[in-house]
Amino acid sequence: MRLKRFIGASAATLLCWFSLFAQTNSTALTVEDLVRIALERNQEYLAAQERVREAEALMRQAGLRPTPTIEIETGTGAVLGSRGESAYSAAFFQNIETGGKRPKRLAIAEKGLALAQAEVRERERQLQFEIRTQFVAAVQEQLKLQAIRSLAPATAENYQLVTRRVELGDAAPLEQQLLRVEMNRIEADQVLLLAATEAAGAELRASVGQPSSEPTNLRPELRLRETVPDLATLKLTALQQRSDIQILTLLEEQADAEVALAQAEGRPDLTLSARYTRVNSAFEQSGFSDSGTLVPLRDADNFLTFGLSIPLFTRNRARGMVEAAESRHVQQRLQREHLKRAIPEEVEAAYRRWSGASRSLEILRTGVIEPSQKNLVVIREAYRLGQLRLLDVLNEQRRLVDLQLSYIEAQAQAARALVELEHAIGGPLP
Repeated sequence: MRLKRFIGASAATLLCWFSLFAQTNSTALTVEDLVRIALERNQEYLAAQERVREAEALMRQAGLRPTPTIEIETGTGAVLGSRGESAYSAAFFQNIETGGKRPKRLAIAEKGLALAQAEVRERERQLQFEIRTQFVAAVQEQLKLQAIRSLAPATAENYQLVTRRVELGDAAPLEQQLLRVEMNRIEADQVLLLAATEAAGAELRASVGQPSSEPTNLRPELRLRETVPDLATLKLTALQQRSDIQILTLLEEQADAEVALAQAEGRPDLTLSARYTRVNSAFEQSGFSDSGTLVPLRDADNFLTFGLSIPLFTRNRARGMVEAAESRHVQQRLQREHLKRAIPEEVEAAYRRWSGASRSLEILRTGVIEPSQKNLVVIREAYRLGQLRLLDVLNEQRRLVDLQLSYIEAQAQAARALVELEHAIGGPLP
């Protein structure tokens, strides 16, 4: 009778193992916790944020106006034998940009800043997808390991009881051997699943940016959803909020601004100048001053000159830059149009995977797991009445465990499909 009670306890353990999984440590990390940590630690994401600060600095630089130049000169004829001859000059030069070059540079820099911000959003989208996908894989292995571990205590107690009964001659040695094989099989499954759990945890820590010495205690919860918006709404949402298509749109606009700047570069800049010059000369002859004394003859001349400098070149000088910018514009437009056609297909594929995984999960839950649990109860009762063998009970118990592992796999597929759907539309589901 004690053996029958232990078999009943084993079946009860299988029936309630899902509720046991929900009892997790208060310090366990959810997927949202891991995403937050990754956004704080992931170096690729932090590097993308630095790119924004770089773009801000470049935009400030692009707004600078040409700086003026001051030129001071002095000359003397004493070195070459012309004593008393000297000249001094001071000049001011101001470059004047034509063709609206400064506003066009600012337009390019503004697109560069918006592009850097969009790249941050894109990196965040990719990082979230990576973290959420790896979280599903890690939790999947953890749930499988817990399911197998839930069998070990009851199986070990059953084995001890059957061993005692065999010693007393109350049970066949075959039953002891069957339970030993079952214990060894459970132990082998635990070893494999433990290794898979640790490997998935290591990959997750690497993506999050946690050191290997820092343990990762995950809350074993797979995020599922019964309904999502219709496919047309999802496609429209993806085209509106996907950061990668925003990046290509900004690149196209930036290339268009580069075309305008390249065309402006074909116009020469002007240079305005103003110069003051003083020339001092001395002669060998002498003359009388106003007071009537004899003094050497000297002459001092002051000049104020203005100038305008214009480089002599035609717009063909910038033709190569214009054609290169136009080519970049066409490249970005073609890539954007290709992505715009590909995104709805990507959304539909993710939606179909989620829909199929959700239907499969519901079938397993209502049409497989629940009937199998009832079957185990019936077989256990038949064994208690002596109509079935222990082998029949163990086979049904193993079948139920395999089905529960399949159910965990289906849950993981549904959760993974939901993550892929959110990744395809570029953010949380509306």
